[in-house]
Formats: sequence, structure tokens, C-alpha cells
Amino acid sequence: SAVTVPGPEGPAAEDTRAQTTAERQDPQELIVRYSIGDQLGEGGMGVVHACRDRRIGRDVALKMVRAEHARRADLISRFVREACVQGQLEHPAIVPVYDLARDPDGNVYFTMKRVRGATFEQILAALRDGDERIETQFSRRKLLTAFGSVCQALHFAHARGVIHRDLKPGNVILGDFGEVYVLDWGLAKLTTAAGLADGGERSPGRSGAPDSGAAGTSAHGATMGTPGYMSPEQVRGEAVDVRSDVYALGALLFELLARQPLHP
Repeated sequence: SAVTVPGPEGPAAEDTRAQTTAERQDPQELIVRYSIGDQLGEGGMGVVHACRDRRIGRDVALKMVRAEHARRADLISRFVREACVQGQLEHPAIVPVYDLARDPDGNVYFTMKRVRGATFEQILAALRDGDERIETQFSRRKLLTAFGSVCQALHFAHARGVIHRDLKPGNVILGDFGEVYVLDWGLAKLTTAAGLADGGERSPGRSGAPDSGAAGTSAHGATMGTPGYMSPEQVRGEAVDVRSDVYALGALLFELLARQPLHP
């Protein structure tokens, strides 16, 4: 079925329900259950830390809004939407979400599977540098097989009304045991609120929908994504549909084969 964010009453109501659910969690849960470790990475909106789930006895990744954005309602809403969208897209190549809650200071966070490995970006940089170990470990066949898994993950998301909008080498990771994951759904766009509200199976149309608030647009501006992998219409800040992700897939495939970016 289609992803259920936004819900029948609209995106604001769905975001409110998700945040209310997070607020019902015991704010001491973060301290009691999780032991937060080193920072694994950060982006424009969130920070990811290594974390130990004491209750189950496993390592997870914990993502929370950057401190300077902790009181921005628009970014909190998008952060919650990211957790819900990623959590509902249950696919082997999409990192599963475990929990969504607030810490004792009221900051929203979510936990997810911790993945280990190398990103396409790191692998390609090493290949360009002539790293023989990486050449042996990541053959062209292995990279193209992983690329096929990325295509399947995007097709799965598209069939459920979600466009990634930020596919790039840094957002694809190859795990230590053959896993492939598409990361960072923070800029995901939901195609047509009506299609998501009815809960039925729906494939996104080719015409797309305007980047309205209902579709989860960016509060940072009309142009979202990473230069070099964005489709022309995305660069211009126009409405996008699944073809923008397909364009990014093409740019990624070119770079895997040529070992140079399509758009330097």
C-alpha cells in the first residue's frame, strides 16, 4: 500500500499525530535504554550517533535534529516525516527504523539499524586514486550488482508514492556482508496527498505534483538535492516526479562505469 504520510486529514494532522506519539514515550527512555556513543555523521538538518540499545543488546544509529534547529517547527515536522517515510518503506535496501521519541530536553529523535560498510562515494574516490585493494574488493560486476539493488529500492519507493530526490554516491552504502542500502530520506517527496490518503496501491504518475507543503517540500528553498545528480527540472525548482530519481540513477550509473562524475 501507499505510504500513509500525510494521512486522511492532511500532512499537518499526520505530523501532529506522529509527534504526539513521540511525546507519549517516557522522556527518560533515551537515558535508560540507550548509551550514546561517537558521532557517525551529520547533515544540514540532523546528526547521527552510534548508540547501544541496552534493552535488546544491539548497536543502533540514533538521529536527532541539530541543536540549532531544535525549536524550528517546520524542520521538526520534516524530521518526523523522514522517520515515518523511512520506517514505512520496508525493503531490504532501506534502513529500518526502530523507534521515534523525544529526549528529556524535548528534542525529537529516532533510532534505526546501524549499517557498516563503504559508500559509493568512498569506493569511487579510492578507485580514482588507484587503490589496488579496493579494485580487488569492488569489481565492476559487484558495483553493478549493487546498483541493481538500488534500482529495486527506488522502484519500491516509487510504487508507494515516494520520490527520494537526493540520490547520490554518498547516499548508497555497501555493507560488509553484501548488503546494499539507500540512505537519507530527508528530502523525500510524497506524490499527491490524495493518493496517500486512500491507502490503496498506487503507482506515481508521470506528470508529478507541484512541490506544495502537502508533498513535504523543503523549508530551505525551492531547489533541493545535490548539484551534479539533480535533474534539470529539479535544478530549476520545478515540480518533479519519479523521473528525477531515474535521472539521478543514470548519473550514478555513469559514474560507476566512467569513474568520473557525469557533471564535474
